[in-house]
Amino acid sequence: MFRSLCGLFAIVLVTGGDSLLRSYKYYSRLIDARLASGYLTSRPGLYAAPRVLQVGHKLSRADLIKALRRAGYVESERSNIWNGSFRETGSGLEIRASRGYQSTPAVVLINFDADNRISELTGDGSPLESFTLEPQVLANDLSSKAGKRETIRYSEIPPVLVHAILSIEDHRFFQHSGLDIFGIARALIRNAGDERVGQGGSTITQQLVKNTYLSPERTLQRKYAEAMLSVALERRLSKQDIFALYCNEVYLGQRGAVAVRGVQEAARIYFGKELKDLSLAEAATIAGMIQGPIRYSPTQHAEAAQARRNTVLEAMVHDGWITAEQTSPILKEAVSAAPAANSENSMAPYFVDYVNRNLDSQFEGSAGNQRVYTTIDLDLQQLAEAALKRQLDRLDTLYKNRDAKPQAALVALDPKTGNVLAMVGGRDYAESQLNRATDARRQPGSTFKPFVYAAALEDGMSPVQTFADAPREFIYDHDKLYRPANYGGGYSMSDVTMRTGLVKSLNVVTVDVALQTGLARIANLAEKFGLPRPERYPSLALGTKEVTPLELAAAYAAFVNGGRRVEPKVIASVGEPPATHVGSGDSAAPPVISPTTAYMITNMLAAVVDHGTARAARNGVQGTAIAGKTGTSRDGWFVGYTPNLVCVVWIGFDDNQQLGLTGASAALPAWVDFVKAAVELKPELGGRNFVCPEGIEFVEIDADNGSLATLSCPHRELIAVTEKLAPNVECFLHGNLPDSIGIGNGEVAEGDDANKFVLTQHSRSSQRASQENNSASPTLTRVDVDTRGRRTLVNDLR
Repeated sequence: MFRSLCGLFAIVLVTGGDSLLRSYKYYSRLIDARLASGYLTSRPGLYAAPRVLQVGHKLSRADLIKALRRAGYVESERSNIWNGSFRETGSGLEIRASRGYQSTPAVVLINFDADNRISELTGDGSPLESFTLEPQVLANDLSSKAGKRETIRYSEIPPVLVHAILSIEDHRFFQHSGLDIFGIARALIRNAGDERVGQGGSTITQQLVKNTYLSPERTLQRKYAEAMLSVALERRLSKQDIFALYCNEVYLGQRGAVAVRGVQEAARIYFGKELKDLSLAEAATIAGMIQGPIRYSPTQHAEAAQARRNTVLEAMVHDGWITAEQTSPILKEAVSAAPAANSENSMAPYFVDYVNRNLDSQFEGSAGNQRVYTTIDLDLQQLAEAALKRQLDRLDTLYKNRDAKPQAALVALDPKTGNVLAMVGGRDYAESQLNRATDARRQPGSTFKPFVYAAALEDGMSPVQTFADAPREFIYDHDKLYRPANYGGGYSMSDVTMRTGLVKSLNVVTVDVALQTGLARIANLAEKFGLPRPERYPSLALGTKEVTPLELAAAYAAFVNGGRRVEPKVIASVGEPPATHVGSGDSAAPPVISPTTAYMITNMLAAVVDHGTARAARNGVQGTAIAGKTGTSRDGWFVGYTPNLVCVVWIGFDDNQQLGLTGASAALPAWVDFVKAAVELKPELGGRNFVCPEGIEFVEIDADNGSLATLSCPHRELIAVTEKLAPNVECFLHGNLPDSIGIGNGEVAEGDDANKFVLTQHSRSSQRASQENNSASPTLTRVDVDTRGRRTLVNDLR
């Protein structure tokens, strides 16, 4: 009997040992995979687009060091737990990546010039076109907003904080091998018969793997996995590395919009200090928060935080780190936090909310345990936030006597791919979570006009066709009258070209163009651009149908994208990182308008910047092609673009009260600040010229009347136009007129009185028709000219 029992015990022991060994190997492989793929960036959560470095980028060495720290790189330390390491050289930085994308060099050297631009980029001694950093974490639980964290090493954690954490969380950390057997025994006895295991007995190593590997459920199965992962991790990393990872990852509550993660971020957000400057009391407060980040928050529960801090101090005295004399003057001190730093500590909070909304709709919650790589460019995001803040600060002085402050929104995207590169939804996320970039619908005003003119061009109307710029009333629906007025009530009281109507944002001309084009045609085209379909009233031409800034940005992208519309995109990939932050565009998307129409609109909007309502942009953003349109309703708008960047800025009041400023005064300054800084930072976002499609020719016209310019014309302008829509009559209104002169491909003969002429116009299209059909006849036009040589009447004589 005894032998049988011994044999049975041996079988159980061998079987259990074999099972335990297989289990350990399984969890060891999980640890190895995490270390191989980057411990910090292989966790579930939201990630920004990886930063791509190129020669010519405006970036100082100090700013790059800050960016590297936030992306999980550490200084002068090679270890497989960090995303990489870096060290300063004589004129630059040397970066060593622990892992990387395909063909990543082992050693990357970056040098800078005197203007704080990257002057040289080499990998393993060979020139590089670009180098991609690891992506930065936006949020780890897909519901909170991350702060601007920077990775710290063990040597950068002050001893007073190390001792505080050890005393209250795991005083035997440097002695055990990942598990505290006595602590586990106490926890098992306390929770005997209860499947929900408490937190007692968890070591720092166990807490780290729980936070970075496991779900928060409290079961024996999860506790077993936690123990096995801890033992495996301890066999692969040093105690210092484990402690540093823990201090970088530990959750320490919420302040405003920011979920505080890591001791360095806690020092900045709660006490407004760098980690190295923490006092004994502040270090003890942070260490005490680990057990209950909300319960012991110094901003929400100061008394509880004080009591917990004192418990930590007493534990430190017990462990011999400090003396009782050091703690006595502190114990009665109240815990006081530094003033909140507004929302400046959070990263793209409105964008994170919008990504989560897209995840819910696209993946129905299935992406919660995966890595989600977004399109946001944190460099551009920072520039966008700063530009809006500067403009809002200026406007606050103007509206200081109003009850409410103006709000703002900015969206920037890649017109080729639709990738959203920056998004700001308001002045302060902590005060208002309404994302005005995606959810606030407001009248776009004159920023809608380019779609009216695009419909007219598609319908065959020429940009040099003329319209009366004078007070008028229009009849629609048979018996209804509409009386638009130009902004400010000014009129030239003469005929102007359609092009001038857009450049100078003339309301009466735009309504005339819309009615001649057809309101239904314009409504259909607006819908194809991705805008809400407007009702068929003449006022639609002036932008009365409400839109969001994001919708408007995507619609304008078609003008620079050859007439093809892109869908705004905020998620680059799920599960695996993209090669770069630039995704692939949908080249198969059907065009909304022809490439030539898109380019003609761009050419007109460039004139808006050069000498129209957005002249301030030309001086502000130099060295790159830009086009754009102001908009003034109750709010102020500006939509503008370079060959590689579209940006919309909106300024207004949430309660829809009148702003009282034009788009040029309210929104344009913020747009200029942002785009100027963006192009300086990354020159590839600009471009000397917009891509000109086939079928476009450049013609010099008389800007006053739209005819082909002569040397006598005082106002000449070079415009882009298709051959079919180009003018083919030379201007004869400036200088002396002979009795009979040749005008382009036509002839002018004296009419029935001294100031009237009959022009026989042989258009290019009729010339081609004559060659194909002998019955084609020329166009006869009667032109009345006053005594000053100005045209006053044009009639078709056919």
